[in-house]
Amino acid sequence: MIANNNILLRFLFLITSTFSNHAMILPQEQRQHHTYVKSELSQIIESPHIGYITTATTEIFVIGTSHFSCSSASEVKYLISTVKPDGVVLELDPERCLRLTKQSSGIDASGRVTTLTRDAKGQLMYGADFVAAIDTCQELDIPLFLGDEYTQETRERLLRRIWELHAYSPQALIQSVFPKGGHRKNDSAFIQSRINVVQTFVRDPRKLTPLVVTTSPPFMIASAFSMFNQQQMATAYDGSETVSGLLNASLSNSIEIGFAIMASFLLSCFLFNNIIVERDMILAASTVRASKVLRSLKENRSIRKRWKFKTTSQGQKAKIQSSSSQEEKMSKNDSENRIVLNDIPLFTLKTPIEKGMIRRLNLFEPRWLKMMDQIKLNSSPSLQLQLGCVRCTNKFYSATAIDGVEGRHADIIFEKIGNLADVLEIKEGKRPVSGDRRLNVILQGGDSFVLDEARLSLCDDGYMVASTAEPICFEHLDARLNSSNDNTVNAVVRIVVVVGLLHGNGVVSLLSDLS
Repeated sequence: MIANNNILLRFLFLITSTFSNHAMILPQEQRQHHTYVKSELSQIIESPHIGYITTATTEIFVIGTSHFSCSSASEVKYLISTVKPDGVVLELDPERCLRLTKQSSGIDASGRVTTLTRDAKGQLMYGADFVAAIDTCQELDIPLFLGDEYTQETRERLLRRIWELHAYSPQALIQSVFPKGGHRKNDSAFIQSRINVVQTFVRDPRKLTPLVVTTSPPFMIASAFSMFNQQQMATAYDGSETVSGLLNASLSNSIEIGFAIMASFLLSCFLFNNIIVERDMILAASTVRASKVLRSLKENRSIRKRWKFKTTSQGQKAKIQSSSSQEEKMSKNDSENRIVLNDIPLFTLKTPIEKGMIRRLNLFEPRWLKMMDQIKLNSSPSLQLQLGCVRCTNKFYSATAIDGVEGRHADIIFEKIGNLADVLEIKEGKRPVSGDRRLNVILQGGDSFVLDEARLSLCDDGYMVASTAEPICFEHLDARLNSSNDNTVNAVVRIVVVVGLLHGNGVVSLLSDLS
């Protein structure tokens, strides 16, 4: 059996020679930027498990991994540590990220730290590649982006596409395993290399595990049919059956096996097209979004904050200035002075709230409940409850252990420009299933402001507080936001994308098209 495996690996290695020479010469305007990668980084680009795309403004490394225990975790750590990108995109959604980091931190369902479940090498049995990326980025202070959709969305799409014939096409599956070589897209976008799936499997056969799990059903069904039919023929051949009858039975059984294999293969194609290919588009779009967010950081239009907080109720209350001192700084009808307030709690939104707009919030996370409690604590009949709302362009939360209990590591990027919001109503309630406390809050958008990063602070309860929020002066706004160095603004944004091997070449191709 071992000898047969060695022969198979050698055969696969010979096949890969067709795909190994697929690097391209970069255009002259790109070479200057890449002069520093001639040694270690050039070897990374030529690695079979890494795809590479470069444009005039962006440099992307797509690393194909296996989520099961193998060499992928060390490869991800090495790539990020060597390249030191501006940001890293992961093939994870918020739910899977929290579940994985809870497991990595040894946090059980009750929020207590327990013993970790790892393999003989100290790695997690599943998801070690993502954990390595998260740990390395947090150690090197690199922003993380969640690039995948929720599992529920994938399931809903599978149900919608089940009757569509094109969803069963085998073309995408074949092209993923045997991709074309690198090619020139146009004058501004170039693919340096694609992921060589076959050669990656040769270097580390353990990476075959996900592929074997997803594609083995056709072969298992064929083997079961074959064994069953052989047993039937052996039983029937007792001298009473003619040779022609046995041949006809064998032919009929072979046709049944062929149909079973074809049906299983089409099912595998359906799953690949809707679980892999469709999500390739989502991952590529998330990478483009990450590039824009990182560009806004370089252009000083956004702010990034990192902190840790406990998910329990043990955090200290935020120290917000008393309402009496706020009343001294403003009158009830003076909207201009209402912007210049001390210690304004900040709430992050996916979409901005404009002046006069009504927004309804359903709050149940402990940190937001504590924030609203603190706002009510500092309220008075003559003072309108207010908070600051900023548009959050990226939020990454991972589970971590803090003093033996469950906590969160927050990495948030948000725009400098925000809006004050009047709190019109706060209504107590309970969540339907768990019965936990929740708040129904109604906000009304107010005047715009610009945040000063130096005057932002983080409270122990897990939310941000601004000591001042300055009114927007549109005449000087662009000068303030573009106060960064020109060399920083024009610098190339460098991104690492961590995805499963079967996603790799699809993401590379789509990013080339999007470029």
